Amino acid sequence: MSEGYHKTYSKFKAHGEQFAKSVHYHALSTPKKIALSAGGAVLVAVLIFQFMFPTDTILPFAKIDSVAVGGKQKQEVVKLLDRSYAEAKVPIYFSSDTKLKVAPSYADLGVKVGNEQRVKALDYPWYVRLVPSSILWYGLIDQSGSPEIARDSKKLDSYFADHFGANCTLEPVNATISVKDEKLTVEPSISGGTCDYKELHPKLEKVAVQLHPEKIIVKGTTKNPVISDEMAEKEKKRLKELLDQGVKLQVGDKTEQLNTKDVYTWLGYVAEEGKLLASLDAQKAEPWLEEKFGKQLAIAPGTTKVVTRDFTEISRVNGTSGQAIDTSATRQALEHQLRGKTDVSKAATKTVAPKVQYERSYSPTDEGLSALLKNFAESHSGSYGISMVELGGRGRRADYNATAQFTTASTYKLFVVYSAMLRVESGSWRLTDQISGGRDLAKCIDDTIVQSDNACAEAMLKKIGYSQVTNEARAIGATSTSFLGSNGIKSTARDEAIFMGALYSGQLLSQQSSRDRIIGALKRNVYRKGIPAGLPGIAVADKVGFLDGLLHDASIVYSPSGAYVLVILTDNSSWANIAELAKQIEALRNA
Repeated sequence: MSEGYHKTYSKFKAHGEQFAKSVHYHALSTPKKIALSAGGAVLVAVLIFQFMFPTDTILPFAKIDSVAVGGKQKQEVVKLLDRSYAEAKVPIYFSSDTKLKVAPSYADLGVKVGNEQRVKALDYPWYVRLVPSSILWYGLIDQSGSPEIARDSKKLDSYFADHFGANCTLEPVNATISVKDEKLTVEPSISGGTCDYKELHPKLEKVAVQLHPEKIIVKGTTKNPVISDEMAEKEKKRLKELLDQGVKLQVGDKTEQLNTKDVYTWLGYVAEEGKLLASLDAQKAEPWLEEKFGKQLAIAPGTTKVVTRDFTEISRVNGTSGQAIDTSATRQALEHQLRGKTDVSKAATKTVAPKVQYERSYSPTDEGLSALLKNFAESHSGSYGISMVELGGRGRRADYNATAQFTTASTYKLFVVYSAMLRVESGSWRLTDQISGGRDLAKCIDDTIVQSDNACAEAMLKKIGYSQVTNEARAIGATSTSFLGSNGIKSTARDEAIFMGALYSGQLLSQQSSRDRIIGALKRNVYRKGIPAGLPGIAVADKVGFLDGLLHDASIVYSPSGAYVLVILTDNSSWANIAELAKQIEALRNA
């Protein structure tokens, strides 16, 4: 408020207080004076109230554009008006009939209406506050200006393209039936048709902005919907009568009447071949049917017992089939009843196959070992790539999915260390060369294998080159190993088995001291939850890899019955599974 306003208010208040005291002093003189004093007190109170009325609040009974805003704070009024304008619908009609075609909001048409400045400008001046009762009528005087309007032509074009397309065609909307609170309601149809883009689009561009928009009428043709309001009303009446009578379901030898409240919660409608058809929500109805009648219809299956030797089935005793409710077919049967095709629905059942119980045995042969790998991988969680090769004795070997590529995780470090030692043997590198963090090559090789150190491995790989390491891996027969892909370094169980076998047999590197350095580090690997855990008391030289769900173990197993290579690559399995598989392989080898 201005300084003049405060001075006037202070003087008025002082005079008012003096007048009130005077009235109070003579209050007991006569009844007339009492009435005058009371009236004066009321007048003073009213004027004080008017002067104290907050400047950020709209006067009582005020309206802006027919919206009642009296007594509301200005910021609240701005939000109310902005929202009201944004949601106001612009009715569009074609000249070919009298039915509403479409009613976009101003927001749909890219029209943004701002009311902040006009609301802020509303005032209750001090000189008006001096007028008794002005608080009751001054708000009725329209002081509001016009709202601020901004138009977004791109949003308008987007709306037009989505609803009318390039040919100014509006597809008709079928009447349908909605369900809410156990009540069926017809959602009216909307006729479609075609219009003239050159007439309608400019009208929408310049549409007048008001809270109650006027009709827009353009020349056009009419296309009626397939499903009319009358058809929907008729279907609504039919279904309501049916639901009032109750929905019945035959379950075994009993007839159950479903709770109509439950049916209403599942109910919906679809339009097919010019008809409105009742439908039931599968995600709601089927779990309810399973819970309500599943046990009543269930017959437990028996067990089929199968005896196998390696990959060969020796005998089979078939168990009996069981039974369960077919919730999908039962739901469809209920839909048929709701559509008037049947009076009573029948709960459908489906056959449940007997459980299969295997009694497996394996011969200590290539075939038996391969069967063990396959059955283990298929009966345990995760995906597997496995390769086992005996390095002496009977020379048995077994694979499962051995050529499938896996992301290597840290098993790639085997190939990096090999390439580094190649350079040591050629004389281009020395074990005393500095590699990473003050560590020389000898220390880095040891840390890369024993601790699975990343910094050393990455430094060596970068120095050698991704292409070079890939080529040197393929030169020893690891032809499916690559450091060049965009999805990480890849290898297979067979490639890593080739590496470990060549390392053990002396085919990898030319100097025994080089091989001993790598094998010695592998025996001291600190991560022992995989293959070593399944072979207690047996020396294992191995390199593990773990990354997200990947768990890998590539090893040389120094079994008392003869050394062998065992590589197990897995995705979404566990160290416990890897250890158990190693245990079973060792037991079968010695059977």
